[in-house]
Amino acid sequence: MDSTPKAPAASPVGSVDKALALVELLAEAGPEGLALRDVVERSGLNKPSAHRLLQALAHRGFADQDAAQRYRLGAKPVILVGRFLREDDLAALFRPVLVVLAQEVQELVHLGLLEGTGVLYLDKVEPDRSIRVWSRVGRQARALTTALGRAMVAAEGGGPDLLGAYAAGADEEVSARFRDAVTRARERGYASEQEENEAGISCVAVALHRPIGAPVAVSITGPSSRMTPARIEELGVLLRERLAATAPAGFSVSGPLPEPAGAPLDGTASEGSARAPGAR
Repeated sequence: MDSTPKAPAASPVGSVDKALALVELLAEAGPEGLALRDVVERSGLNKPSAHRLLQALAHRGFADQDAAQRYRLGAKPVILVGRFLREDDLAALFRPVLVVLAQEVQELVHLGLLEGTGVLYLDKVEPDRSIRVWSRVGRQARALTTALGRAMVAAEGGGPDLLGAYAAGADEEVSARFRDAVTRARERGYASEQEENEAGISCVAVALHRPIGAPVAVSITGPSSRMTPARIEELGVLLRERLAATAPAGFSVSGPLPEPAGAPLDGTASEGSARAPGAR
């Protein structure tokens, strides 16, 4: 009987770490991918280990191998991120942020998402003091006249033709006000509206980009008696600062942004620049 001590089995954690390092390596390589020899050179793994791990990643959808035997990042990471950031999860992700904001500013705070040419209200948190603002999670409103919508449209970065799609059916005065509001939002990094949705109520909002999908936005809403232009400016700056510091991982505050190349935002369409509102 062989009494020679056997080496301890390799830690599975080590294999997991190496596999995850390969996922990062393929992500950095981009769409051109890497040949096996490149993976070996960049990862420091020996050829059999690198090949075995790549095959395991390919089996689970984290890597793809093309006809030229080059490896690139598979679709699974994108699918998983998409599942994590589904609309019904966004409210849970942002809930702690909204709670802290509502407590600090003592106004109604909303989380919204672009849906077509409208805004879907995903969550809200009310302040401790009584408010006289009606809102409901799950309702929709036009992006045209909401601070949430204007902030997200500005973050999308589309040109005049896209803005025209959001303003479809509105009279010229409303359309012009919307275009001006989007321009200001791109300059300041926050959007606002004063009594355009409900008499006596005003709002300020900041948009955030996320890894996958259309932007989301957070707004502060209150009576116009408190939401003066000076207060809106103050809250817009504060909202940007708080979201930059506390937004969930992967989300980044939008803007200020330059205007898109092409025609100014005067409602004149620029050829070839159209895309669907709220496209993801």
